[in-house]
Amino acid sequence: MLRVFLATTNIFTSLILGALAMGVVWYLSPDLMQDFFQSASGFKSWLTNLGIDPKYNNFLWFLIEERQIVFMGFVIATRVVMAMLAAIFIAPFTESI
Repeated sequence: MLRVFLATTNIFTSLILGALAMGVVWYLSPDLMQDFFQSASGFKSWLTNLGIDPKYNNFLWFLIEERQIVFMGFVIATRVVMAMLAAIFIAPFTESI
């Protein structure tokens, strides 16, 4: 049960910290954030022009937005940083086999 709690806490914490990181970058470096959005737009164009069947391609056009792609990138980056920090701080307390 503890593992489920820790995993769920990790997910929600990474969502919140990812949103905060996105807000900080948005405020401190609007040019960088604009580059992120333009890159996300290019990624969306590439993904929707792969020649996928139209019924699936319309699904992608409907669901994918640039802001979601950018936010997902911030959340993934936050999860990577949290995993590295956890590995650094938890490693001394675990026994090696």
